[in-house]
Amino acid sequence: MTKGSLLIPPTYFAVAHARMLRAVHEVRIFTGTAHITDSSALDGIKLDETLTESLPIANRLPVRRREQIGALLWQATARRIARWAPDVIHQHFAYGSRAAVSAARRTRRPLIVTVHGGDAFVPLTPLRERGVRARPALLAMQREVKTAYREADLILAVSEYIAGIAVQGGASPDRVRVHYQGVDTDIFAPSPAVDEAGTRRLLFVGRLVDVKGVFDLLTASSAVIDDHPHELVFVGDGPARAGLEEAARDLPHVHVLGGRASAEVRDLLHSAHALALPTRINGRAREAAGLVLLEAQACGVPVIAYDSGGTSEMMEADVTGWLAPEGDVAALQERLAESLSQTPDRRREMGSRARAFVVEHRSLSTSARRLSAIYEEFHR
Repeated sequence: MTKGSLLIPPTYFAVAHARMLRAVHEVRIFTGTAHITDSSALDGIKLDETLTESLPIANRLPVRRREQIGALLWQATARRIARWAPDVIHQHFAYGSRAAVSAARRTRRPLIVTVHGGDAFVPLTPLRERGVRARPALLAMQREVKTAYREADLILAVSEYIAGIAVQGGASPDRVRVHYQGVDTDIFAPSPAVDEAGTRRLLFVGRLVDVKGVFDLLTASSAVIDDHPHELVFVGDGPARAGLEEAARDLPHVHVLGGRASAEVRDLLHSAHALALPTRINGRAREAAGLVLLEAQACGVPVIAYDSGGTSEMMEADVTGWLAPEGDVAALQERLAESLSQTPDRRREMGSRARAFVVEHRSLSTSARRLSAIYEEFHR
């Protein structure tokens, strides 16, 4: 498996299948640079990192700078991949893919590319939407994505929505398949000790940016707080964090926790009444999938979301949670009120249906089994 850079957190998904498949496949992860603060994420998977193995002093550099340098070392990464002589090369994201494409050419091994969201929109982004200084970088990314589309034996999309976007961006329809990522339903499972008599907690987990709907959620939550007492907890980091923290000083029910490791997120989900993910359109891009919706439902937690992009594929509306029209804060407010009005029995019933949906349709074990079959199909 290959990825331009590997940062954990937040990108646990990039290694999830590797961990699951290590019993039946010899898996190695290649990357230009990595920054992993949760050592349990790899769980025995061999990581081959070009930058720090070539220049150990690079560990002292800021992460963003390391990513930039690691990207420039793609030829060295390609040589390292080729020396390992893989049977199949699986690249996560169509950008940052030059090393994988080059290694596939060198070794004449099949190349599989998973498009996750932002990469699928790169070919559809007009240069005029970038400043003059940013246009060369966009052009380079567009070439990289288009080359990955052309060279890949198979393109996997994380949702039907993203599959359609990839085709619009130039991917051949006959080489595009949907492969839902899935979550580990053994790790993300209901807690036997849920305090239903305590204050109800609405949880947001994700990057704290405006397009994730964090301020819409803040507005909707504040509008129902008098009739439906609850806590609103934001987990994550990003440019909107300062604004949320400022709002929290005047709103006692709002708490901003910052980033948390996967195990801590799971523990927070166990104490949540519902998880909210009101992602809005960002330019022309929408939510690709929203794995946190699956993590919540696997824990028996109903979800509330805007109907954006691939979100509806990650839940069953009115069965495992609620959808509101994208950007409709009044409708989001109504969904929050409906959730917070549930009796404990109704909430448990919805939580059970949410868990069943993920176990049956979106589990990591199912996703890994399908991916293993794809590897066998393309192994030559």
